[in-house]
Amino acid sequence: MVYVFQGIGGYIILFLLMIGEGIGLPLPSEVIMPLVGYYSYLGSISLYLGVIVGTLGSLVGSIIAYIIGYKLGLAFLKRYGKYILIDEGKIEALHNWFLRYGNMAVFGFRFIPGLRALISYPAGIGQMKILKFLGFTFLGHTIWDIVLALIGYQLANQINFVITQAEKLGNYLFILVIVIIVIYILWRIFWKRK
Repeated sequence: MVYVFQGIGGYIILFLLMIGEGIGLPLPSEVIMPLVGYYSYLGSISLYLGVIVGTLGSLVGSIIAYIIGYKLGLAFLKRYGKYILIDEGKIEALHNWFLRYGNMAVFGFRFIPGLRALISYPAGIGQMKILKFLGFTFLGHTIWDIVLALIGYQLANQINFVITQAEKLGNYLFILVIVIIVIYILWRIFWKRK
């Protein structure tokens, strides 16, 4: 089995993935952080350090998104957001939510998959005070990441079973492909002789 999160390199990969998640790239923490719990169960990394590194990565990504929103504004994101995989409709809707609910939108949306990273842009656009942004963002990311990592830790045996079954299936698929190739080659040889 390949250990994605192992040693110092694993923490660096985790940090970079979570920065991408914090910016809003399609790197879901709903997959990444349970893997942190799973790999910590296997003894590959520390659960506590994994949560800290993951949360700091998300925070850095959120700060980058906040700065983009703050410096470049809503018009920029509506026009160019598609190039960094940001949906114009989602940004507009989140901007309206932020205008309506402010700080609580920043905290509350940290628990909604698919939108949790994008709320940082409207917070920047709305020029939310940076210390408030950092406080609500850090608190939301921390709670979310702890819960997901603990889920991965608690479900490690089930995850291990799924991975084992996938590896077995992969072996069967490999054998099936080899058999199909051999049959095809034999068929071509036999067919050409006729």
